[in-house]
Amino acid sequence: MAYILLYVDEIILTTSSDELRKSIITLLSSEFAMKDLGQLSYFLGIAVTHHAGGLFLSQKKYAMEIIDRARMSSCKSSPTPIDTKPKLSATSSTPFEDPTLYMSLAGTLQYLTFTRPDITYAVQQVCLFMHDPKDEHMQALKHILCYIQGTIGHGLHLYPSSTSTLVSYTDADWGGCPDTRRSSAEAEYRVIANVVSESCWLRNLLLELHCPILKATLVYCDNVARGQVQVLHVPSRYQIADIFTKGLPLVLFEDFRDSLSVHRPLASTAGVC
Repeated sequence: MAYILLYVDEIILTTSSDELRKSIITLLSSEFAMKDLGQLSYFLGIAVTHHAGGLFLSQKKYAMEIIDRARMSSCKSSPTPIDTKPKLSATSSTPFEDPTLYMSLAGTLQYLTFTRPDITYAVQQVCLFMHDPKDEHMQALKHILCYIQGTIGHGLHLYPSSTSTLVSYTDADWGGCPDTRRSSAEAEYRVIANVVSESCWLRNLLLELHCPILKATLVYCDNVARGQVQVLHVPSRYQIADIFTKGLPLVLFEDFRDSLSVHRPLASTAGVC
């Protein structure tokens, strides 16, 4: 919801005059206790830079603090946050000697995913074992930190858009879990149902914002009609949702990361913390 509010704010700032913006603030103030603080620049550890194309959100300072807490300031960078080997298991390796440190680092990484969705899957994997971390899990967590070290300046770019379509990508990989081995087919159907529900919610939200989606929402799934939602097959090479469900080779990872609008700052935002 925070992204949506920031995005709506940017539409007002870039497409409306100062007078209209002030009128909107005045109207909202008549209903809610609020005041105009000017352009957003920093909020809950997230630095916000305005540029001609939109917004750049960065948690660089926060990321550096996480790396310092782990005493990994001099670590070598990694090209991806997680490798392509089989998923972590709850029964592998020996117990990690400092579970409190593990839980602390894993918890702080969750907040970093707000502006770094490219690490979402890797962080989700290490958070599965916060109750009983093993040495192998700590190595996976350090792998994430090495990736962040090499991409410390990356952040999330938000741009105004005039698109009239809503496209969703869905994927599940329960079959790849070494502990549960749940049915991938059943999981795929459940995930499709969830993404259809979320898509309907977004369509209704956009309708309330006077930006109705007139065309059917396309839902792409790599294992499997009409009306508001149409489910189609997508080859794994173009399955963007894979970045949230499995470790990927470098070329695919970087391609899908670009699709999430996670990049280095523009030249005009250099030096943002």
